[in-house]
Amino acid sequence: MGKLIDMTGKKYGMLTCLNQNGRNVDGHIMWTFKCDCGNVKTIIGNDVRQGKSTSCGCYHKKIMKNNRHHKGKKQAV
Repeated sequence: MGKLIDMTGKKYGMLTCLNQNGRNVDGHIMWTFKCDCGNVKTIIGNDVRQGKSTSCGCYHKKIMKNNRHHKGKKQAV
C-alpha cells in the first residue's frame, strides 16, 4: 500500500476535504467532503484526486437540468 496523502483542508473542484473517514470494504480510504452547495459526502480519496469526483452530484444535476430545458429549442449556428 502507498503512503497516506493527507487531503484535510484541500479543495478539489467544488469539494473541500473535512476529514478521513476510515476505509470501505475494498480497503480504499474514504474522506468526508463538503461541496460548495453545502452538501456533505463521503468519497474515495483517490477518485477525488484523479478528478473522477468534483462535486456531490449537484453539478451534474444542474447540467442535466439545463440540457432538458434547452432540448427541443433550435440551436443558433
